[in-house]
Amino acid sequence: MFHIKSLELVHWDYWQRIKNIPLDAKIITIAGQNGSGKTTLLDALRTLFGLDCSMGRTYKHYARHSGQQSAWLRAVVDNKPSGRQLSNRPFRASGFFAEDEVTLFCQIQKNGGDWKRQYLMRPGNVEIEEVTEANDWLGVENYRKRLASAGLSPAMAKVLALEQGETDKLCEYAPRQLLDLVFQVFGDKEVLDAYDEAKRHQRDTEEELKRFESELDGSRANLEALRLRVANYHQWETLHKERRNLQEEVLPSLEYHEAREKANNLGRQLREAKKPLSQVDQVITDRRKEVERQAKLLQDAQQQETLLEQESTALQSRLSLLNGKLKPLDSLIEQKARLQKMAGEAGADVADVAVQLEAKEAELGKLRAARDTISSRIAADKATIAALQGKTAMPEPDNVRAMRRALRDANIAHAMLSDIVEVTDPKWQGAVEGVLGGYASVVLLENASDASAAYRLAEKERYRHFIVPECVKAHEPKNDSLLSVVRFSARAPEWLIDQLSRITRVDSVEQGAKLGNIEEWITPDAYHKERRGGRSLFVEVSRYRFGSAGRTQRMDAIQKNLPALEAEEDKFTLQISRLAAETSALKARVAGVDAVKELSARADEFDEAARTAVPLRSERLEVGTRLGELQGLMKNATVARTRADSSWQGARMALSEAEAGMRLNYKRQLEQRSDHARALLALRRQWRHLPGAWRRPARRLALVQQHQNAHQVDLRIASLQASLARDDWELDATVIDQYHRLNDQLSSRKVETEERRYQNNRAIEATANARGAYIERLRYTIKQYAKNIKELGELANIEVHADPVKLENDDLLLSQAGLHVRFKFDGKGVIGMNDGEASGGQQVMKSLVLLIGLLKSEDGSGGFVFIDEPFAHLDIRNIQLVGEFLKNTDAQYLMTTPLTHNTDVYDPSELTLITSKKKKDTQWAQPIFVLQRRKPEQVAA
Repeated sequence: MFHIKSLELVHWDYWQRIKNIPLDAKIITIAGQNGSGKTTLLDALRTLFGLDCSMGRTYKHYARHSGQQSAWLRAVVDNKPSGRQLSNRPFRASGFFAEDEVTLFCQIQKNGGDWKRQYLMRPGNVEIEEVTEANDWLGVENYRKRLASAGLSPAMAKVLALEQGETDKLCEYAPRQLLDLVFQVFGDKEVLDAYDEAKRHQRDTEEELKRFESELDGSRANLEALRLRVANYHQWETLHKERRNLQEEVLPSLEYHEAREKANNLGRQLREAKKPLSQVDQVITDRRKEVERQAKLLQDAQQQETLLEQESTALQSRLSLLNGKLKPLDSLIEQKARLQKMAGEAGADVADVAVQLEAKEAELGKLRAARDTISSRIAADKATIAALQGKTAMPEPDNVRAMRRALRDANIAHAMLSDIVEVTDPKWQGAVEGVLGGYASVVLLENASDASAAYRLAEKERYRHFIVPECVKAHEPKNDSLLSVVRFSARAPEWLIDQLSRITRVDSVEQGAKLGNIEEWITPDAYHKERRGGRSLFVEVSRYRFGSAGRTQRMDAIQKNLPALEAEEDKFTLQISRLAAETSALKARVAGVDAVKELSARADEFDEAARTAVPLRSERLEVGTRLGELQGLMKNATVARTRADSSWQGARMALSEAEAGMRLNYKRQLEQRSDHARALLALRRQWRHLPGAWRRPARRLALVQQHQNAHQVDLRIASLQASLARDDWELDATVIDQYHRLNDQLSSRKVETEERRYQNNRAIEATANARGAYIERLRYTIKQYAKNIKELGELANIEVHADPVKLENDDLLLSQAGLHVRFKFDGKGVIGMNDGEASGGQQVMKSLVLLIGLLKSEDGSGGFVFIDEPFAHLDIRNIQLVGEFLKNTDAQYLMTTPLTHNTDVYDPSELTLITSKKKKDTQWAQPIFVLQRRKPEQVAA
């Protein structure tokens, strides 16, 4: 590790240029007031070495304060070999083997509104002016790599970048944090991270292999799907070939075969049809004779039926003449019998019978009037029900209908109050009906301008109800007035709205009585109390007129009352029937007195009628008897004639059919023979294209044995056509190639996956074995660090002991491993790293031991350390102890301290840099003052 020999700042923060700040000492103290630039000086060194600044600052922060376009940092560091070999120089990797000094440059420039930095290395002590034209500038990463090869490792850089006050807090690290820091400084952390990275890569490979296997499973599923598609395609192809074979080869062959068989069968039938033609002539002769015989029988039956019809006609004329003579005689005989009956019943007192008759007739009139009233009411109720059901118009009084008609004829738009009222609460329907019942026929005009015309019509019709021209929209009350349960579908009279709003709804008369004499109220049963007093406004449910609910209740009430009215009507009807019978009997008794007188006066007339009627009735009986006999004879004659006619018609039809059949048979045979000849010729022409092999009888018989006939082939073709018409067939022949390609690809990927799994398993095993072997290196690192802190403790008279660390080749044990360090001060008991038993100075000493132990190498050289205010909060004794410890160690220390501390803080310092605050009236801060301790030989001189 190299040491710093001098530093130069140009335009860094508020320093214009400070050249050759000496830093070639073991312990350097940077003192100054708070805010004088102590941390700024350390951040300059951190920036020069490519490190991050403290307290969240960056190099841009300091470069911006100068107000210049560029800033420079320059340091001279030593490049002496750590031993006698020149090849051990810190900057040997950068090619500097001869010089004992190396100059480091950092240039910060403003580029396009942002600040950029670049670095440069030169052997020897080189000034800034000598490198302004250089072209081998380094980037931050390359520069850090060169410094790391010179001993400033990333872990060391982390130590140097510790914030103010953090350098004395290493003892507060957890054991695991301290172990990680040790591994980082000694370079083992990178190896462990490399092992972890390898394991992560192997785990990623394992996950990738699992993903590959999952994809293989998916590919296998796809392969199976392709296999099914290939099978589906082969099935479709088979069915398609079968259908094409049936259509193109089998069906034509069978059709040719059936056509030939049909032609042969027809030829045989024509030859067989010639034999029965000789028998047809005898059949026709026999049927002609049968027609002549049936015609003779029909003629005889018709003559017999005609004779009977003539005799029946003559007897009916004679019977009509006899009935005409007997009709007036029978009427006289019936009158005589009626008069004799009436004379027999006329034995009572005629005066009493007349009185009873008068009383009965009066009672009968009353019953009929009552029944007519009930019937009228039933008819009116039925008409009302029909109107409520919407089938007809509502029945209204004559004056209302007349007024409506007059208004309509005058084209005056209007509505009745009953048309616009709806009751929202059925409980208060009766109360609303009682209050508004007298206003149901009030006429509401839509246009107030029609008032004069409406008044004239009302005067003419003598209409007794109000005509209201001006209406308003009803408000919605929030109280318990009767208006709150009434909804108007149109504008209503204002006086009616006010009247409803004044009436309070109460549940009972008792509740209304409690309201006092000034309130106007009404109960659900329509008992209304106003300023004049109380009265009932009850209305029968069957007479409700307002709102759909009122109409519904009215219709229900009428329907419930209608059966009682009909029963009452039936009762009146029975009473009227019984009384009418009694009245008729009394009337007959009164009429019997006159019947005796009439019998006496018309006795000769009645006797003559009786004598004349006797021979006429005898003759009528003879004529009727003969007519009865003729009716049976005529029926038999008609049946005989009908049967004879049917037999004659049947014989004629049979003869005609025989003759027509004979002619048709001859004609059909001629046509069939001609058709057969043409069919044979067409058969030869039609099937001329059919290959000869298909027409061979043996092959045709084989097809018949396999497929039966062409119809079965058509059915099979239709079935195949229906099957091939489905949408689920695979028609793409490329699925076969896809299946083979995917199968080959799947096989190769399976082999590749198995090979990669084998290689990954071998890599996992190799990584585990390598890390297990590297555990020995980790144990050596811990042993070396324990040796370093123990030696540093001896320099400070502190017993330091590091507990053994259990390191195994296991992820969990490695992640849980920690370095426990114990300290023993002044012969007292052992204390831990941060157990709260150490004083502030002991905490600083523990942290410095742990910190400097990280910087010691195997050859004993230390490097340099930035310590920001290590003596803060320490007393004089502890400051002296820390100073003695720093003197006894082999490292270069750059420490900061405020001017308020005890002067003992300067005791260990060989070089002291004094910083000052920038004055308000100056652009640049004052230079850094240098105090250098005299060496022992200078003091002796």
